[in-house]
Amino acid sequence: MENVTERVARLEANAKTIFHQLDEIKAVVNDVHSLATSVQLIAQKSTTIEKKVDTIDRRLGKVEGEPGEDYRHYKRMLIGCILAEMVGMLLGAAFAWLA
Repeated sequence: MENVTERVARLEANAKTIFHQLDEIKAVVNDVHSLATSVQLIAQKSTTIEKKVDTIDRRLGKVEGEPGEDYRHYKRMLIGCILAEMVGMLLGAAFAWLA
């Protein structure tokens, strides 16, 4: 009878351990799901940025075709704005992902 009692106690301890491990696995799966969602959002935002950059690139091509010192000045300003926007969006996405 002692063997049965000891065996039941061991099985109960094993069951508790297994359920604890299952809870840990569920937590990891939830973290992975959150990470995948964040990566998906970042990918969508980068696609939007890519479209904006393509549009700006076409507009910049038109500006480059026209002569004059004023256009060079505006070109530098436009590139600076694009870079600032991209850095701002990337920082915003990073902060949103961390939050």
